[in-house]
Amino acid sequence: MKRLCAFVLSAIVLLGAAGAAQGPVVTAQLLDYEKGFVFFTTGDGFRVAPDAAIVNGPALARRYARVTFDASGTVTKIEVSKTKLPAEGDLSALHRYAIALSPPQPNPDLAQPIGALNRCSRTRAGRMVALSITVQVPPTTGLTENVYMTSDQSGWNYQAYRLDRIDALHYRTELRLLSGTQMHVLFDRGSAQSVQVQENGIDQEPYMLCIGDEDAQAFTRTVYRWADENSGNGIQAVPQAMPTPYNPAPFPNLPQPPRPTPLP
Repeated sequence: MKRLCAFVLSAIVLLGAAGAAQGPVVTAQLLDYEKGFVFFTTGDGFRVAPDAAIVNGPALARRYARVTFDASGTVTKIEVSKTKLPAEGDLSALHRYAIALSPPQPNPDLAQPIGALNRCSRTRAGRMVALSITVQVPPTTGLTENVYMTSDQSGWNYQAYRLDRIDALHYRTELRLLSGTQMHVLFDRGSAQSVQVQENGIDQEPYMLCIGDEDAQAFTRTVYRWADENSGNGIQAVPQAMPTPYNPAPFPNLPQPPRPTPLP
């Protein structure tokens, strides 16, 4: 009986020690994984244990992952996902273990002119403003594709605001919003899988849109890639064009074919 109690007590101590050695878990987007190190798109790099488990496929660049650390800050498990995972853990709490750490840098796509920020903070709310939104899309965007704008104001509904094609590479919509409105926006083709990403395929941070108190306001952005684009073959589709209400003659300078000579 004493031996059994001693065995059970030893097992409890070992399990407690194993649990204590378990470190934090975070979700992140992968940038690179090789030679015993993993790097995230935030710029942080961590050492990976030689016996670390890689679950659900290879840890490829731009894929998402649920990463488990031990108590010393070494990665012991990487659970790979092709889709974005819910936020989990605090990556900043692991910075002391990082072997590579990028200092925070302002995102130029998110930066707003100081004058615009001051204007937004001093805007009197309640005036209706005409807002023109124009986006340039990648040449791989299909001729019949719909383009939308999603925002935090719409609960990130990926079909909240539909834009109209105006030429081969541009879409536009006109809205009327109250001055003082602040919203974060992204562009997509109707689903979370087709939302815009940066040129390197990394997630695009939402743009901040502030409605001033002028009569009309324009907001213009460029989409470099869609998240569901397959760029593995390096082939891009030829831009297409078609007559639209905004652009009834997309190619006005094309040479006209010769007219037939009337018979005598």
